[in-house]
Amino acid sequence: MGKRKLNTLVIEDDPFSVVVLKHYGKNLIEFELDIHHVVTLEEALEFLDTHPQLDLIFLDYRVHSKITGLEILQHIRGRGINTPVIVITGSGDEEVAVAMIKAGASDYLVKGNLSLPRLEKAIKDALNWYENFGKVLEEEPILMRMALKTSLSGVCISDIKGEITYVNPSFAKMWGYKEEEFKGEKLKNLFFEEELIKNLIEKKLKEKKTWLGELKGRKKDNSLFYVQSLFSLIEDEKKIPHILASFIDITHIREEEKKREALYKGIMEVFALKAEEVGNVETADHIHRIAEYTRFIAKKLKELEEFKDYIDEKYINDISYASMLHDVGKWRTPNEILLKPSELTEAEWEIIKQHPRLGVEMLSPLLKNKGSNQYLKLVESIILYHHERWDGSGYPEGLKGEEIPLSARIVAIADVYDALTSNRSYRKALTHDEAVEVIREEKNKFDPRIWKIFMDNHWEFKKIKEQYEK
Repeated sequence: MGKRKLNTLVIEDDPFSVVVLKHYGKNLIEFELDIHHVVTLEEALEFLDTHPQLDLIFLDYRVHSKITGLEILQHIRGRGINTPVIVITGSGDEEVAVAMIKAGASDYLVKGNLSLPRLEKAIKDALNWYENFGKVLEEEPILMRMALKTSLSGVCISDIKGEITYVNPSFAKMWGYKEEEFKGEKLKNLFFEEELIKNLIEKKLKEKKTWLGELKGRKKDNSLFYVQSLFSLIEDEKKIPHILASFIDITHIREEEKKREALYKGIMEVFALKAEEVGNVETADHIHRIAEYTRFIAKKLKELEEFKDYIDEKYINDISYASMLHDVGKWRTPNEILLKPSELTEAEWEIIKQHPRLGVEMLSPLLKNKGSNQYLKLVESIILYHHERWDGSGYPEGLKGEEIPLSARIVAIADVYDALTSNRSYRKALTHDEAVEVIREEKNKFDPRIWKIFMDNHWEFKKIKEQYEK
């Protein structure tokens, strides 16, 4: 008798773990796993929508930096998908295991303890459970509601118009209401970003079916708190659409980050100013002009459809501050090269080209702890990549196109404009019009969208420049 072939989805961000599962999947005694691999929740839900005959799902508990496998599992179950799910994680945690099982997982395996016999048993038990009880789940959606009720995350369900029909105890506690007080309440009224929620309900969820982001909840006493939010369009047993949303309170994390960022920004502004003084090439005004140019470009990019969900006010503020450190590595570049009144030799130019890497090395004590901190990530990408060019002609790595982080692409054109219109030891500043013409001719070196923003608004750059000259 041949092996039973199982159409399997693996939701995992670690390629090594996927390789291990594929290896085991070919060497099981009773089963053979035909593995499809995705990383993001969006990819997973899209795959599940288009592959209804799926036999098995493996889900990494830490597949996403902002949500856990628990929230992903809730949204899979919320869509009425009752395929067996085996959760795999890097460390054993009894509380997490219980929560996952309550949410509808078939089993919970620890990567370090994974073996062929253990995996085979987990698959066999999961399939047996589904064959015995899976149909009951399809007929009794109340079981899914029970899983949501015991969840530590705040969970609510609304109709397609955003009118709340169900909240779990954790959700009520987060917002400071009693569960019964939410009946008939509009979802958008519970958030600071009312227009965003309105757009989410009326448009975005119908297009993408899933949305993940950070929001500010508004409590009963009108105080605000931060929540990591996951919205998903689901259907009940009668194929009536609903919105399932789950929330994790991250207020404490955000408050700690704000304190750290205030400290980092203070320290790093001192670093940036010191680098200017030591080089004696540019004034303190230069780094503040770069910050203003960067802020202007980021705001304009936010108006474009493709960036409006990625760039928010925090990103604009963070990139503005981070841009001030773009040339901090010049602190370690010899003054005799920085201030040389004539053309650099090839060897001297190679030394200059080391300043992005030197800058990252200088700030490594802070950057090594960046984790998911957006500001520190922007600092690192700007310092290291602001001399990369869209056509691949830049340095230090010769990246091109979308390989270059967006933050570095923004700062690149700001830095070029300011450099062209500033005096240097080896030349006088170009006029505004001359600088614009240079950037026009070098169009291929810049992100086309950012280049267009500059060309359409170059007089705004001139105004910023003149403001600091006064």
